[in-house]
Amino acid sequence: MALEKVYDYFHNYDRQTYQVVACMGNEPSEHDIKKFEHQYGINLPADFREFTMSPLGGLYMEVREEIWPRAKQYDIGPFWSFCRGIIVYGIANGIPDFLDIREKTKELHDEGFTGFIPFLSIIGNGDEIFCFDKDNNIVLLDCYTTGEAAPVEGAFSDCLMKQIAELEERKNKKIRGEDKNN
Repeated sequence: MALEKVYDYFHNYDRQTYQVVACMGNEPSEHDIKKFEHQYGINLPADFREFTMSPLGGLYMEVREEIWPRAKQYDIGPFWSFCRGIIVYGIANGIPDFLDIREKTKELHDEGFTGFIPFLSIIGNGDEIFCFDKDNNIVLLDCYTTGEAAPVEGAFSDCLMKQIAELEERKNKKIRGEDKNN
């Protein structure tokens, strides 16, 4: 199963390093998913549907502040040094708006990007968002600079694990102090 690596990772992740919040116990039903799909005339990819209906759906994962202090106004650093976490949008009832795929999709469509369903963002990178296009291909949509969508290889689970690996790499660079001006 494609999501096994994702589930294995979250069974063993470093709880001292990461703050992780998900719908746990408030998972959406098949009816909730179908209602969303019907609203936008889509069928979500099977692995995303499974993830969304799991306790991890509506995922917020961030390096803890004591390890990666938040930037203060006017802080300067390499771009990566502001990208301290990931969000996977979900459909759970009562999910906060910033994690709700319904809210994020409406926002994106209101901005004119009607051919896309957003599913993953990097905290600290407000310009780009991972989306499913009308054919369920994964694209990285540059919402605010170019408006272009670049294809991303692989399935949802591959994309998520790649973003987790990149977050781990950024966290390690931050711990090593590689974001400091010399």
